[in-house]
Amino acid sequence: MKKILIIADGAFARNFLDRLLGAKSNLHHYIVVSNEDLSQKANYENFTFYQFDPTSLSKLKSISDGYFSQFCIVSDNEKEAVAVYENLRQISTKTETIFMNSWELDEKCKETFASDKHLSVVDIRDIAASRLMDYLPDMPVYADNIGFSEGEIMEVKVPIGSSYMYRHISSVAQKKWRIALIYRGNEIILPKPNLMIQPSDILLIVGDPNVLQNVYRSIKRESGQFPSPFGSNIYTLIDMKSMSKERVSKLIKDSLYVHSKLNNKRLIFRVINPTLGENLETLKAIKEKNILVLMDYFNSDNKSIKDDVLKHDIGLIISDNKYFFKFQKLFYELKIPVLKTGKILLSKVKEGVILGDQSQEVENQSAVITDCCAQLDLEMRFYYFDNKHSDDEALKEHFESISTLFSKRIKIENHSLKNPLVKLKGTNDLLHFVMFSKSVANGSAFAFLSTNLNRLYKKLSQNAQLFVPVSE
Repeated sequence: MKKILIIADGAFARNFLDRLLGAKSNLHHYIVVSNEDLSQKANYENFTFYQFDPTSLSKLKSISDGYFSQFCIVSDNEKEAVAVYENLRQISTKTETIFMNSWELDEKCKETFASDKHLSVVDIRDIAASRLMDYLPDMPVYADNIGFSEGEIMEVKVPIGSSYMYRHISSVAQKKWRIALIYRGNEIILPKPNLMIQPSDILLIVGDPNVLQNVYRSIKRESGQFPSPFGSNIYTLIDMKSMSKERVSKLIKDSLYVHSKLNNKRLIFRVINPTLGENLETLKAIKEKNILVLMDYFNSDNKSIKDDVLKHDIGLIISDNKYFFKFQKLFYELKIPVLKTGKILLSKVKEGVILGDQSQEVENQSAVITDCCAQLDLEMRFYYFDNKHSDDEALKEHFESISTLFSKRIKIENHSLKNPLVKLKGTNDLLHFVMFSKSVANGSAFAFLSTNLNRLYKKLSQNAQLFVPVSE
């Protein structure tokens, strides 16, 4: 049993003592000194109460004989609290001491406290501010008194419209973080791979504090926000030297169309090797405040693209067919979605299509894909090539739920015997969603032999294709 000395004075101290007396796990012996009469609390066996002025060093010494494992100073009066601290340090310089602070201490006091290795200053202003922040909407809740208290434990409520709604735990890529616990109503649920996250679930997540901040923003992101969370602006690179007039004209039209549909802030055209003509005049004539045209007369290549992506908070890049395949690895390195246009104008595309043979990969992309289709007013169809005859009920459950979230009906077709690419071959009015993985970026002369539908994306290259980056 440890022996702890508490100096208590004021309203806050009374509240603190009431909570301490009511603590069921209270196994230590407490010596409590106060100016106030606390005799009504004297019937607790492991508490001893003294009533005197704790700023008196002689009186404090009289009850401080022997070893104390800890001193605790809780007072509403700054001068008295500092005086008590000084007295206790005359009694013992190495006893661990807790000092409650609610004032702006002077520089001398700050220096003294900073040099005391056995002192912990608890600023109740910070604690109160932190608790008030917890009640504000869309603010992360941290575990302040567990672990390092650096944000490695966080509580986050899944809002209606979150990209995490209706996803199975197994489909959530948890790199450098984990979902440790789920609170659903009055129920505590231990996460299992096949458990589906529901709206208003409270997730207890643990991991790297910086990673958790990103996870928090991802969970709180609502529908209708694409290209967020990748960025807030759309970027189109036009090379008038390598692209024909027809390609440039179509790229401009497609970019303006996507800008009119998506919930981005700005559309940015970066024009390299500008050439006199109708397309240049079209770009110069754009006067909308949310469209920025950057003419580059000095660089003849695309080396500025990486800087532009960072500088302008780019969340989506638009490129045409030939340019994308020429610089595919560069686009992959940017780690943001790339919309490759197809043979026809994007305004004439009729349907969004997902091809998948692994439910986890598809589920990882589903929120971004469905959000994009909803904003572009596209029907959505998922072709599931199940050549192993596995159960796809979990995937159906996910898409049925997420279709309700985005008010977008998703048609699911399970092709267990025939590759859906055979059916889609020759189409040009689809928006095909592709996971932008390293294997896709590197390409392979033997990709056509793969059974992974994602790697066979070139068979639908006449269609518009959205390459969505994945965690690897």
